[in-house]
Amino acid sequence: MIKMAGKWRQRRLLWLIPMMLLSAWWALSWWPHLAGGTPSADEVPPGVLIKAEPLKVLIDKKAPHLRVIDFRPLTNYYLGHIPGAIHLWRPETENRDQSFPGQPPAAKQLETLLGRLGVGNRDTLIIYSDQCDQTHLWWLLAYYGLPPNRMRLLDGGFESWKAKEFPTQLTSPQFKPVSFRFPSKSGVSTLLATLQQVRGAREGPHRVILDARRQSFFSGEGTKEGAARPGRIPGAVSVFWEENRMASGPLKGCWKSPGELRDLYASRGVTPDKDIYIYTHHERCAAFSLVSLYLAGYPLEKLHLYAGSWIEWSRSREPAETGPAS
Repeated sequence: MIKMAGKWRQRRLLWLIPMMLLSAWWALSWWPHLAGGTPSADEVPPGVLIKAEPLKVLIDKKAPHLRVIDFRPLTNYYLGHIPGAIHLWRPETENRDQSFPGQPPAAKQLETLLGRLGVGNRDTLIIYSDQCDQTHLWWLLAYYGLPPNRMRLLDGGFESWKAKEFPTQLTSPQFKPVSFRFPSKSGVSTLLATLQQVRGAREGPHRVILDARRQSFFSGEGTKEGAARPGRIPGAVSVFWEENRMASGPLKGCWKSPGELRDLYASRGVTPDKDIYIYTHHERCAAFSLVSLYLAGYPLEKLHLYAGSWIEWSRSREPAETGPAS
């Protein structure tokens, strides 16, 4: 009996050693995130992106507490969407009393909307769209305090799902309405910037204004509907939001790696030690650049989206620049 007990202890020790090593590896891997450190060269912050393949696995397994949100126009949704996806689109998430496009709606408006769609307080949201819209919804929910680890953006959007020839659905799923509430007092208020804050950022040594529009709008060669004049905010740096994505190849439309994103922004003087104020014509694609910087390891509290963007600035009495950047 004594000999058998000794063998049992030996076997248990052999089993415990790899488990202890695995636990130590896990702790070391995730400690930079838990401690607020900077991710390594090709590390993505947890809970930001999901590829089409693992999403299909989750859907096939009918993973609990999972809600897929199709954030596209309704006509696109009914032409085919990811199976089980619920539909949501920009007009439903807009501030009904806004003076300029992009102002966040009241938290209660969003809570009622999400509850009506069957989104519960324990659910993880998978958001996808065409182009840049999915990041706008991500920014809006993060602003009101939904933790980033409860949201995933489909890398490459709906095109990445179709590229894999995964099945789509034409009918709309039905979910029972529930009560949804944002976590109390946990919103990230710094994610939203005002005109006054952007004006002040022009004079700060550790601040940078990021213009995420295409170069022709940055230089003032043209503008879009809603703006009173062409041009850019004086002193702004140009990084077109589409530069954050792969332009060709099998990963076309997907985000570049964190290392590539860091190199891109550092080459334009946009570094993690600075507070970054991001704008486009309106706020929608500015959120794509904000998420890209977060993926690159920039602290979320240093990323500020100017919701009024060029539409508001161009209608104000603030100065504007045109032509090539000096």
